[in-house]
Amino acid sequence: MNKFTTLILIVFSIVSCEKENSNSYIKVENEAINDIILEMTKFDEMKNVIDTKNKKLILYVDTVLDTTTAITYKPEGFEIEANDLSFEEIEQAKLAFIQDSVKYEREKNLFINLKNDQLKKRALNYSFKNDQLNIKYFDGEKTEDFETNENEFGYLFISRIIFNDDYTRGYLHYDFICGDGCAWDYNIEIVKTNDKWKISEYFSGG
Repeated sequence: MNKFTTLILIVFSIVSCEKENSNSYIKVENEAINDIILEMTKFDEMKNVIDTKNKKLILYVDTVLDTTTAITYKPEGFEIEANDLSFEEIEQAKLAFIQDSVKYEREKNLFINLKNDQLKKRALNYSFKNDQLNIKYFDGEKTEDFETNENEFGYLFISRIIFNDDYTRGYLHYDFICGDGCAWDYNIEIVKTNDKWKISEYFSGG
């Protein structure tokens, strides 16, 4: 790599870092998180099995937007020599492997800026607007017990968001813990439609 190329990469990295920590970027990031909180926590499904006693449930949100993602598994191949497999079954396995490989590469590329720390962690300081939940902050690094008590909904951990250039599409990861045996995490895609952000696709996680 020559000096000119190295310089270009350094400049690009600095510009990208400044953009992702700019007030305008953070503003959009905060608004997007605010819009998708009910979807991330599956609130409409969960409220049907939680006795709220007509009170707002408390949702705890981690004070830091991190850079973690869900675990992704690279497809390792398919069986082609097993005696009990027909030609059609082998072809189906081959097609499934190709599809899984394409999906894996797409997800890896979409979330690469989280995986390689291109985006940096930052403090989340935003006054959430939500009619369904009473949202409070908590320090995830200092919390050991994630059990939920009466009127507590759960604990939400969110990553930084990778946006496209016109801030209409984004990619992030989140974890939600809602008590003993109740938890999920996903890499997700979000899109902005009619001035509101919505989850448009789920990737790895579960």
